[in-house]
Amino acid sequence: MPTQNPGAHEGTVTRPASHPACGMCFFKPHCLPAELDGDDLASFERAISRQPRPVRAGQVMVRQGNAMHALYALRVGSLKAIINSADGNERVVGFRFPGAVIGLAEPEHTAWARTFVALEDTWLCRIPVETLDDPVRRQLVKLMSERLRREYDYHLALAFKTSAEKLVSFLLEISENCQRRHLAAQRFNLPMHYTDVASYLGMRHESVCRTLGELQRRGLVEREGKRIHIPSLGALRSSCGM
Repeated sequence: MPTQNPGAHEGTVTRPASHPACGMCFFKPHCLPAELDGDDLASFERAISRQPRPVRAGQVMVRQGNAMHALYALRVGSLKAIINSADGNERVVGFRFPGAVIGLAEPEHTAWARTFVALEDTWLCRIPVETLDDPVRRQLVKLMSERLRREYDYHLALAFKTSAEKLVSFLLEISENCQRRHLAAQRFNLPMHYTDVASYLGMRHESVCRTLGELQRRGLVEREGKRIHIPSLGALRSSCGM
């Protein structure tokens, strides 16, 4: 399953040195085989495939509406989730980072409800749907419930926030994600474009840039391109009453 490369520079994707067994994986407690061991884990590992080549930056991993035959565990890299509306518009509805299982939101695992695009070179483990027996399904339901609750709470909170509060919440979310992966929580590269951030937050691109500039003038954020430095997480939270 996914592995983390703690030695990599923040926000930098490097080719994984190896494809470790699930039992040795950094993300196993949060992945589908969390409850498996012994023969059950060995059987699961025989059924999955660890992709030897990455999904390249900008490449579509799966497309909305396509038949769904597998879930994916994200090992290295990042993805954005897009929904295409009937009028042809695209909306970014989420970002996925190492440790995420891709496919939790798909209804009954028959078709992809979202398009997933690699933001950078991304390595995944492919988990065929037929491997989802009872122990794995229990973990699947647990992960699905956690994801739905987290996303519902996050988007509900965003609905009542100002532009500055939305952007601060987003930066803190990225920071917390880095911290969970034992990476620097105050210095990171955003793998996505600011237009993707704007779409995700329901803001205009100009508003995102203007708000970032204001945060920078206040000394709450230092920015160089997509490289972000947060001098004080406490000060950034306090700026929006968090």
